[in-house]
Amino acid sequence: MRKYFRVWWKMSSMSLMAQISHPLGSLGFLLGKIVRVVFFFAFIIAIFQHVKSLAGYSLEETALFFLTFNIVDISAQILFRGIYNARRAVTEGDFDFYLIQPCSALFRLSLTTFDFLDALTLLPVLWVTLEILHHLSPSAFSLHSFLYFLLTINAVAIASSFHIFVAGLAVRTQELENTIWIYRDIMFMGRFPSGVYGPMFQFFLTFIIPIAVMTTFPVRAFLGLLSWKWMAYSFFLSTMLLGLSFWFWEKSVRQYTSSSS
Repeated sequence: MRKYFRVWWKMSSMSLMAQISHPLGSLGFLLGKIVRVVFFFAFIIAIFQHVKSLAGYSLEETALFFLTFNIVDISAQILFRGIYNARRAVTEGDFDFYLIQPCSALFRLSLTTFDFLDALTLLPVLWVTLEILHHLSPSAFSLHSFLYFLLTINAVAIASSFHIFVAGLAVRTQELENTIWIYRDIMFMGRFPSGVYGPMFQFFLTFIIPIAVMTTFPVRAFLGLLSWKWMAYSFFLSTMLLGLSFWFWEKSVRQYTSSSS
């Protein structure tokens, strides 16, 4: 564990130095992320100026869905930012060096780049989320709050499995660089509760690409609207997807023949 922390610290330091060397660009990127969140809040408020609820949820509850989406999405980007450049690492031969280094190649590939701007963006999102949670349920240690916390971590685990699948595809095919962006585009559907979509899309977002499990289930559990059966399904799904993703990654690495082959 100490070895991996040292590796992470070294790569994170290099990422920080790279971002500091371009302060204006980094500041603009950070402001862009914050402005995007602020404008979406403004969009939600504008909707509630004309309707009293959205799919049966109040303004605060709808905002909580959006905030949960951001927590899951940003956390996955912090943990797996390097996956977005996986194809380049494979085609340019960097992945060959990852395989001979004394640490997990997946760990090395995922954390090649640590985005401190994402970490900074996550802080205000967490603060606003805690404020809304406290407003909706003043008891900070309620069962529903614990379930929200647990299912949000479970959602990050599901998001992690998708990124590991994409990393395996990049190693195996060296061509599917747009796969991660397809996932991101579908993930954006999780900004709203799944109830705003029709039955067909709800089924798709629950069983095919489980975005609803990642962003809707934690909030519904906090509001006392999620049954234990759905909670069990959520944890079973994350366990299964993580197991399959690691299996696929190991299989892809075993079939990897080097970029020079």
